[in-house]
Amino acid sequence: MDIICSVLLASLIAGTSGFQCGIPQVDEGKILRGSDVTSGSYPWHTAIYHWKGRSGSYACGGTLISATFVLTADHCVKDDNGYVLSPKRVFARLGVHNLNVPNLQTSQHHDIFTIHRFTESKQKKNDIALLELSTQAMFNQHVQPACINREEDITGQSGVAVGWGFTEDDDLSPTLKAARMPVVSTTTCLEHDRDTFGQTLDSSLFCAGYTNGTTVCNGDSGGGLHVKRGDTWYVVGIISFTAPREDKSILCKKDSYAAFTNVATFVPWIRNVTELLSLAERGKVTVREGQDPDPERHYPNYLPRTCGNFVVSRIVGGTSAKLFEFPWMALLAYKDEIKDSPDYLCGGSLINKRYVLTTANCVYPKTPFQVRLGEHDLTTQRDCNPNDANDCAAPVQDVDIDYIVRHQRHDKRARSNNIALVRLAREVCFEDHIQPICLPVTQTLKEQKLQRYIATGFGHTEYRGTATSVLQKVTLPAVPREECQKQFDNLEVALDESHLCAGSAGRDTCHGDGGGPLGYPVRYNGVRFVQFGVTFFGRNCGIEPSVYTNVANLMDWILANMEA
Repeated sequence: MDIICSVLLASLIAGTSGFQCGIPQVDEGKILRGSDVTSGSYPWHTAIYHWKGRSGSYACGGTLISATFVLTADHCVKDDNGYVLSPKRVFARLGVHNLNVPNLQTSQHHDIFTIHRFTESKQKKNDIALLELSTQAMFNQHVQPACINREEDITGQSGVAVGWGFTEDDDLSPTLKAARMPVVSTTTCLEHDRDTFGQTLDSSLFCAGYTNGTTVCNGDSGGGLHVKRGDTWYVVGIISFTAPREDKSILCKKDSYAAFTNVATFVPWIRNVTELLSLAERGKVTVREGQDPDPERHYPNYLPRTCGNFVVSRIVGGTSAKLFEFPWMALLAYKDEIKDSPDYLCGGSLINKRYVLTTANCVYPKTPFQVRLGEHDLTTQRDCNPNDANDCAAPVQDVDIDYIVRHQRHDKRARSNNIALVRLAREVCFEDHIQPICLPVTQTLKEQKLQRYIATGFGHTEYRGTATSVLQKVTLPAVPREECQKQFDNLEVALDESHLCAGSAGRDTCHGDGGGPLGYPVRYNGVRFVQFGVTFFGRNCGIEPSVYTNVANLMDWILANMEA
């Protein structure tokens, strides 16, 4: 199992690993006519090579759109005679800035497993291909995917083309360059040069550029035209062809527009080949009703014996947690179709390799689609010890959800039985920053009376404040249920055995902490961190105690609703 887990983890590291498409970690800077770009500012741009004998020859550009696929032009996978190349004769380099002096610390060599072609490209149409890499890309500051544009009509929008194409001196540029150019209408393009574009332009192609010498040229083919929307870059076009010079040379005409394959037209094909889905296109996660435990039945305990290992707010009154301190912390990801990136609105706790514990409020009516594990700082791609830059956690794991089980008698108004189990689509790999928490499975643990608890979360740091990006912790005093009840009498909330109370003035959980764990290190197989509560609700952050779902009271339900 450890070997399988290691292989899977490598796949995860090479996959999303917390890197969002289209958001580079390096600023692109000011773009002028054919400007040199900063290394890493377009981390999706790919160098495509053809093997010629025993040496590789640069042929085209491309755009990385996932850990395993590069988008390019169909003519880039053909030899000089127009014959389609075998995948063995093509390879890709990612993270390259200077073609002549590749940086071995930033560049990655990838052989090609398969070449996917839309159809035989005729009359320069359907000039699109996908290269499936033999090994997955390792995402980092210099290697990252671009997002895929879905807007079919982009006339008037301004894009940036990048490449190592011929410069005004008719020589290949060794360093990556970028040029800003607008998308022009089909009418404008045809009026400029009907001979070149008249037989080819349709919905699968568009024109972009200027007629003043700013254009793409030989060597740029296959690269992308990218449009920035907000902070996110989308590949809208693939550099296809330009007008030929009057001297009938093979070089580009510099005072003419260029034709680009319209990526949006081919989104269904790209989706079919790559199985890439936007958040809006992901299937809805099923939320099931749980079942009551059968007193005549013995339920297997799928919880691990090795759990709750911990290292010896800003929830209100709290402080930032240390790296690796609470490795069971989970974040629930929800769809945001407007920005096509997830929102993390609730927390949870990892209880074994397939389950996360949270509240019913966090899964219905708004349902998460994914769980993030191993997160410490939402603003960094890699979490490191602030006192030791070499002490870093492995990348986060983003795991899809198989289904969710919520308590069948969850009463939102009465605020009772507020608990749910999130079953993950696959087993997760335990690492230093991803570990399960213990639950009160023994009678001794169920009857444990504690004076204080520790709560963790990414919620608001104060009432009407903003959510924190760094995992926070806070130590909370236990509050007797009778005393806590007085704070909620006017809300018609009757607290019972399924509730715990904790918190005091200045020390509390807050908005966004919901679903997260409330626990404490106790004697259990030595000393382990055991979860006794799930963050539920309060009135005013840091002013009055908050209410937590009592995990011990619902342990039988948890065990009855878990599967292997």
